Amino acid sequence: MFRRTEITVLFLLAVVCANAQGFRDKLVSAFADSPDSTYIDDLRGYFGTQLSVFVKNSSFSVDDLGNLSSLQYNCADSSGSVSCGISYKWLSFRLGCSMGLFDPHRIGRKYDISTQMYFPAVTLKFTGNVYQGYCLRNTRTLMPQWTDSSLYERPDIETNVLRVSADYYFNYREYSRKALTSQGERQKKSAGSFLVGTMLNRNVVKADSSLIPSMVSDTLFGYRTPMSGVRNLLVGIDFGYARTFVMPSKWFINGQFAVGFAYNNCVMRLSNAPDRLYNTMNMYFQGDIYCGYNSRRLFFNTSFSLLAIESTIGREGVNINNVNYMVQATVAYRFKPEKDYSVGEFFREKWRGWRDGKDDN
Repeated sequence: MFRRTEITVLFLLAVVCANAQGFRDKLVSAFADSPDSTYIDDLRGYFGTQLSVFVKNSSFSVDDLGNLSSLQYNCADSSGSVSCGISYKWLSFRLGCSMGLFDPHRIGRKYDISTQMYFPAVTLKFTGNVYQGYCLRNTRTLMPQWTDSSLYERPDIETNVLRVSADYYFNYREYSRKALTSQGERQKKSAGSFLVGTMLNRNVVKADSSLIPSMVSDTLFGYRTPMSGVRNLLVGIDFGYARTFVMPSKWFINGQFAVGFAYNNCVMRLSNAPDRLYNTMNMYFQGDIYCGYNSRRLFFNTSFSLLAIESTIGREGVNINNVNYMVQATVAYRFKPEKDYSVGEFFREKWRGWRDGKDDN
């Protein structure tokens, strides 16, 4: 689970997002142009509710560069997840958990939290997740003596991620990112945009013992340093392109990709020795594909998202690769409040109404 520091960070992000009207106004002043109504239908005054069902996989590999082999770990909880979300004006928030959460026989757990803030040209995204319990996908390849029908399981392995990213869309007056994620806009005509982004990513892999099982053959995987965990802190910049194709009857297809370069501060945790610190340059790739339907009231889409980060520890002769992908189906419904609230006013008003109604009972 999250440690206290990480819980505090997520709580502060939520508070900032709920009370950041002044901060938002200052940023928007730098991008004062409104969207082109020929291409984008502005639905920021609508409150959106959404329900998503998704399968999200977290995997990482430890690559031995000496003999070109790798330990390939997948999250053991392969069940789907469900999330509920809300969106209003520049804020979008979603919280999800695995549908296998109440299965007493599972060895894995998955928790996800994300929120986005939208400005005319810039999208800010905050993401946190915890995955616990992994299995070695290539067990039979690296452990010739393994006779069990199941894969080698490591319930002690845990990964957690905190990520902050910002993307600037050059053609923001014609291309809408919000139409895909927060449903605060609707793309009316096909359009695309080049983008530039930046990312701060903290990724931790930790275990009670070495990530390299003793049963793994020395000849098949020669790297034997007793590594019990890795902490990567990446700061990167990426470049990409996104485009939405609008089809008849309000259907659409969208694709987005970006390639980035990052400075990585890496700490390798060892089972029987002091930690080792490395600073490296790495690459990462992000890609999204969407297909769906978007009217003023109803939104539906299916999507595939991929994030791959390579962390090379050159002096150790080993790579740590993290790959996350998600397949998702989302349904959202929008309605317009009785008056035009700011984000903070809207939630305060709803809280007062709920509190007063509870007191009356």
